[in-house]
Amino acid sequence: MPIKSIIVWGDSILKGIVSSEDLKEIRPIENNALAIAGKNLNIEVINKSIYGAPITKIRQTQIKNLNKNLSADICLIESATNDSDYDWNLISSNPNEHHEPKVPLDDFKNILEQTVQTAIENSITPVLVTSTPLVTKWWFDYICIGQNREALLKFINNDPEVLFKNQEQYSNVVKEFATTNNIQLIDLRTEFLKSDDYTKLMCKDGVHPNVEGHKFMAEIFEKILPTIRPGQGTLCSRP
Repeated sequence: MPIKSIIVWGDSILKGIVSSEDLKEIRPIENNALAIAGKNLNIEVINKSIYGAPITKIRQTQIKNLNKNLSADICLIESATNDSDYDWNLISSNPNEHHEPKVPLDDFKNILEQTVQTAIENSITPVLVTSTPLVTKWWFDYICIGQNREALLKFINNDPEVLFKNQEQYSNVVKEFATTNNIQLIDLRTEFLKSDDYTKLMCKDGVHPNVEGHKFMAEIFEKILPTIRPGQGTLCSRP
């Protein structure tokens, strides 16, 4: 049975947020990846993604939407980047203290499971989507704007690649969860990393796909969405 409608619960990546070249402005683009794919595949896209949302906010949005009887054939659930991020203002002032990511990894796993289970209970087939990868140098330069750069470097032990690896950990949880529980997956992260130079697909803030990146993602969605099987997705029972 072909997919006729999709609800999207994600962050700014699927919302279609891009940054300007001078990094002074962020804005949503009308022809984002899912808008393009939805039009070309004749699928209604109900995009409830939120800029800056971690999985906790995505979960709240899902419950709010379902309480208003919003429904679709499938839903896309995408998160990892904001969850693995930190409160850089606090770190800039207190680099020597212990700081947790915005959503600790164990909490991320639990809320991801709840979000998927809720979709299944509401007869909406869940499809997990991995976040696009960071461009580490650009992202670190961006978060240092207005901050104490030396303090931030101290916190990450002078290794900005820690930020890439942190985000990767969260995306790996998404992939592992999909495999373990027979949940369908669209792995944007791997597709970007497989491209000739994924930095060409990213904004200068190092975190958001640019216009070309959205065209690239649209091609991925157009290829995979027709293969998605509505009705698939049953979580393994916990021991």
